[in-house]
Formats: sequence, C-alpha cells, structure tokens
Amino acid sequence: MQRTQLLPVNDLAIDLQNFRTVAQKNEVEAIKAMISIKPEYFWGLMESLLDDGYLPTENIIVLGDATSGYLVKEGNRRVASLKIMLGSIALTDLELPNKIVERIGQLSADWINSNTQIPCTIYQLSEAAIVDRIVTLIHGKSEKAGRDAWGSVARARHNKIENGASEPGLDLLEKYLLHGTNLTHEQKLRWAGDYHLTVLDEAIKKTAQRLGASSSVELAKLYPKISHKKPLDDIIHAIGMESLTFPAIRESIDFALRFGVPPLPPSTGQNPTTKSSGGKTGTGAPPNVGGSSGKQAATNPTANPVNAGSQTNPNPTSQGSSTPTTGRKTLATATNDEKSVKKTLKSLKLYGANRAKIETLRKEILKLKLEDNPIAFCFLLRSMFEISAKAYCQDHASQPNAPTYLKSDGSDRILADILRDIVTYLTQNKKDLQMVRLLHGPLTEIQRHDGILSITSMNQLVHNPSFTIIPSDIPTLFSNIFPLLDQMNK
Repeated sequence: MQRTQLLPVNDLAIDLQNFRTVAQKNEVEAIKAMISIKPEYFWGLMESLLDDGYLPTENIIVLGDATSGYLVKEGNRRVASLKIMLGSIALTDLELPNKIVERIGQLSADWINSNTQIPCTIYQLSEAAIVDRIVTLIHGKSEKAGRDAWGSVARARHNKIENGASEPGLDLLEKYLLHGTNLTHEQKLRWAGDYHLTVLDEAIKKTAQRLGASSSVELAKLYPKISHKKPLDDIIHAIGMESLTFPAIRESIDFALRFGVPPLPPSTGQNPTTKSSGGKTGTGAPPNVGGSSGKQAATNPTANPVNAGSQTNPNPTSQGSSTPTTGRKTLATATNDEKSVKKTLKSLKLYGANRAKIETLRKEILKLKLEDNPIAFCFLLRSMFEISAKAYCQDHASQPNAPTYLKSDGSDRILADILRDIVTYLTQNKKDLQMVRLLHGPLTEIQRHDGILSITSMNQLVHNPSFTIIPSDIPTLFSNIFPLLDQMNK
C-alpha cells in the first residue's frame, strides 16, 4: 500500500531506465540525456523551481524503501533539477546556461532548507505494476495535463519492455545509435529519446527486402551486419534531421534511390518504382489523396503548392476512383495573382535548425503588398533563399556529395551556384525523375542572369536609378521558384 512522506532529495535515485532515453550508466549521463531531448523544457523547469521552489501540488512517485533505496518513477526531471541546485550533481559535469548557473550561486539558505526534502508517494517493489500503470496514464497517452508527454520513442520503448511487443523501428534506432558513424554525440543523446520513429517504421517497411531482409523485424535483427549499411544509416540520419519525412517517402517515386538503396532484382517480380514491400503504390499513399492525383501534382512544377493535392479530382474515373470527391474544396487562384503568393508562403513548413530568421522574413514579407512594395519583396525573398540554402547545406554536411555554401578559403559561394548544387543533390544527379520535374522551374530561373534571385538583379535594384521590378511579374516568377524553397526547408 502506498504512503506519502517527505524524503531527502539526495536519497532519491534518478531512473537510469527512463523510457524517454536509452539506459544510462549513471545519474549524470541520465540528466544529460534528459536535457538533450528537450533542453527548453528542462531549462524552463529549472527556472520555475528557482523562482518558486518546489510546489508540493504533485508528489514524486518512487518505488522501494529505506533499505533498497528509493527509485524515482515519476518526476525524474524535477528531482534532477533539484539535485543540480542542491549541489548533489556538480555544475561542471553539465553545460548549463550561464543565467541558471548564476542564479544557483545566489540561492538563499531559506530556499535550500525549504527544498532539501520533498513529498513523495512511496510504493513497495511488489507494486511495480501499479506504478507502471499510473506513469503510463500520466505520460503514455499524450494527454495535456501539464506533463511532458512521451514521444514515439518513449511509447515504443514502454510497449516493448512492459508489453513484450515487437518494435523493429526502435530496435534499429538503438543499434544505429551504437554503430552508426554519421552522427554526432549530441545527436546520439537527442535521438535516443526524441526521434520521428513512425517515419523510420514507414521507411524500413518499404526498403527491408531491398536491404537483404525479409521484413522490418529481420532487418533490425541483422543490423549492422547488412550489405547496404551506409545507405540505411543515411536514411536514419535524414529522418533525424527531418530532411526525410512522411511526404518525402510517400510522394517520391522511389525515395530510397536518393540514398543509394538498390532496387529489387527483376526476378522478385516486384518493381520498386510502382510497388513497395507492402504491395501498395510506390508513393506509399492512397491512390487519390485529397481527391487529387499525387503524380499529377508533383509533375507540375508551376502549380500552386497550396492547392496541389487538395483540389478534387476533375476526372472521377482516374486513379481508380468511381465517384467524384465530395469533400471540401480549396478555392483555386491563378499563378499571376498576388493572393496565390501569400497562400503559398503561408503554407511553407519550416523544419530543422537555423531557420528562425527565415520565419521572421516570412512574417515580414506577408505584410507587404506586391503592388506597393515589389523591391522590398524581392530583397526579402532572396534573403529567404540565401538563408534556406545555407541551412540546407548545414543539415546535410555529413552526407556524401552534399552541397556546401563555403569556398575552400571559407568565404561564401555565389547563391546561384549553391542552389544548382542543391538541385543536383535533391534530384540525385537527375536520377529522381519526379524531383527533376518538380524543380525544373526553379532550375530554369536560377540559370537566368537577370532572374529574380540573381545578384545582378539585386545590384541593379540598389545602384541603377532606372532598373525596377514590375509587380505583376512577381507572382508568376515566384510560383516557378517556390518548389525549391519548399524542398530546402523540409
């Protein structure tokens, strides 16, 4: 039967088997792992504790007794934060923000005395199943209850350990974190608890047979002793960097060719460009997503990206559909209409690091009227391309043949040259025909010396008293080049 009492923080043991992370060696490593997954949450919690101390509105849940010790099952981040503040964990062992270090050094004796002991709900070791059920209800179902909900990795780890379920994506990820050679130490710590595991599950489901395994489960068992380890490592890394996403897997004719995964031999009777190992179409999506043919939307590089994939199918018999789609329709706008530009910019999804300024630029550019501010629009748009290109190069710096924005002497390359290299990389040197079609418009615009993105045009706008941009030309030019901006930020 549980009981509640005050326990010294120093008597509480942080759970080294926390579902959010892989098993850790000691408390310092466990705290580093918790911080790496979501540093902003951890720093926010510490600042709250520094401001108000520990508020006994929710007890820490522990398992054990005075003899066996008290293991924290719920409240590990709070206990970890208090241990740091009370000096149980040396500040030199962690990389804390300077402002937090300063505030810890200024803690009063009253604060320390008030937070040395905290209320805990104590369960006996024989009640471990009850504790697990409580913790699962708190975190495992992503309920908004003021707690940091478990992500897909934690849920999969819990499902595997507690329910004995098969989780091949998790097994593969954890082996990759040990044997992968294309990731940093920080990425190992973060991805151990914060990773798009459902995307990895989808990717290996479609590529397992091509990597020499009969299924995702067997692929995870064989790794790292597989014949195409490097392409698989690159796929896992790209998912972690968010440059390979569900849309990229489902909309590409064959996303795996980008990473050097060989197609199935003809003798298998399967064509990887038309079928996956699950027998579905190669895009991995239903044949009529949103009422529009995915192939039709992707092969029209000048189509309005906001409306692509969301309009109803004009041909009710195409893609195997026997009746017209009756769902909600999206109102179409012409590519030479200013409204199409704003719709498209609003639809732009920004993923990955180093993109905060791009979001700021987007907010500013959406405030402009093309008719009144064509020059300002062009400058902001070029800035978005410049920063997006650099961020994309940084995202893929560890990949073979990846584009770079720097010259050998450390100076910046010309934007047009960087963008050409990015197009080559995205199209896998023109092997990904669907991507070639999608980026045909941007590539054509990049190669124009007087184009909207050229440094010549920017210089002319600044220095030439008679050179200007016709506002009515911008929407069409923008619709041509937007697909590249979109791809660089996925």
